[in-house]
Amino acid sequence: MLLDACSDELEVLVANEVGEGSVVERIRKRIDEVFRPKEDLPKEIVPAPFIKDTLEKIRPRFRHRDIELNTYLETTRPISIPEDPLEKLVIGLVKNAIENTPDEGKIEITCREKGNGVELIVRDYGVGITLENRRRIFEGFFVTQETMDYSTKREFDFNAGGKGADLLRMKIFSERYHFKIDMASVRCRYIPTDKDICPGRISKCGFCRSTGDCHESGGTTFTVFFPFESAAAHQGSPPEEAY
Repeated sequence: MLLDACSDELEVLVANEVGEGSVVERIRKRIDEVFRPKEDLPKEIVPAPFIKDTLEKIRPRFRHRDIELNTYLETTRPISIPEDPLEKLVIGLVKNAIENTPDEGKIEITCREKGNGVELIVRDYGVGITLENRRRIFEGFFVTQETMDYSTKREFDFNAGGKGADLLRMKIFSERYHFKIDMASVRCRYIPTDKDICPGRISKCGFCRSTGDCHESGGTTFTVFFPFESAAAHQGSPPEEAY
């Protein structure tokens, strides 16, 4: 499993630097806290109401943002997955979208049945990701902005950033629970490099005469596909390629 491989590699690196001992054990414990779900028993969950409830739960945390959040949640057949990783996945995708979208921007969340499963799409009309960063986005502990640009901000702020743990966790969950996650992104044409800065509010952008100009300039879409086949059927089986 990817999680175990990452944990083992970090333990070896730390042990080589500081020797075996409590530091290595604390790192292992912290990795388990961040990346392992609280419970691991799959449940039959209808995604649309679950996503709606999760959004309502976290809405107070981004109430300070001026973001248009549109949802298109269709009732589908249930999927089989534990609640904790599904909630972390939804929160992580929404948080990533909000933090990369300037105020007066918009985000769309779509849930629909597609083929033999359910498709969840989180699309933001934000700054987008450069080509080089797109190649590395799921590596984990990788950031797409300069650290000093966001390190003192709170979660859900524009460019609040982080160390990539949310995206790495999504990849680990996709391996463990056998869903697929893909990402497509177009960098805003007005700020084509990582050194170019978005002012954080569309009305303050010197390139955009309207919010529509910004919405058409760039953005990122994460697509998650949950097959109807029960996750329980995969317990103990070798992981499939998730990308």
